[in-house]
Amino acid sequence: MVIMVRKFFNRLLSVAIFPGIKYNILHMNNVKGKYKDIDEYHDAQPAYLRQILEKLRHAIRQSAPMATETISYGMPAFRQNSILVYYALNKEHIGFYPTPDPIIHFKKELEKYKTSKGAIQFPIDKPLPLSLIKKIVKFRLEEDVKGMNKNVLPGILHEVPEDMEKVLKADTDILGRWNKLTPIQRNEWICWVTIVKNQKTRDEHIHRMIEELKEGKRKPCCWPGCPHRRPSAQKWLNKS
Repeated sequence: MVIMVRKFFNRLLSVAIFPGIKYNILHMNNVKGKYKDIDEYHDAQPAYLRQILEKLRHAIRQSAPMATETISYGMPAFRQNSILVYYALNKEHIGFYPTPDPIIHFKKELEKYKTSKGAIQFPIDKPLPLSLIKKIVKFRLEEDVKGMNKNVLPGILHEVPEDMEKVLKADTDILGRWNKLTPIQRNEWICWVTIVKNQKTRDEHIHRMIEELKEGKRKPCCWPGCPHRRPSAQKWLNKS
């Protein structure tokens, strides 16, 4: 009877959570929040397994530096606009769950691993294919960006000029960061770039904007704020 119940819950979770996940019954308590973060999940494992999990975590982080770490359905997961990948420790392997498309795309490179729809099994006693894992995560990042609004979102007052739009669209990671900013934050960047009159200075501002977005900054450093949002400052602005 116990075995039947375990099989039932594993089947239920594999269908409801993510295609391909064969959810180990040992993780059932995690669904209720046993682990609050990935650190706790890793710390709960034996030392030699923690090292393997940390290598996997680091590879994902390198490929998706802006992704947020979380625990979802009791498993470590990385979220950008949506969940990119999950992973979970099982008795003899690490289950890696990147959704079905990457498994189809990298079918040739995954031939030596056991796979199913949405799931890959990496044996614990074999080195992790870190280069392949990074490629899979980057593939998921591209899918994630395609699934979100492809437009460059405007500021609360200003529209994005063509030169800024071109640069933002050239890098999917930067576009994702830009669209995650609030309308006011986007407005500050736009104003900071467009308020200058010299083209060379404007180009420098755009370059600096991209670099600072990569660093995680959400508005221009040492910028007092968009004067267009302050009626008292209108007198020193050129009227269009």
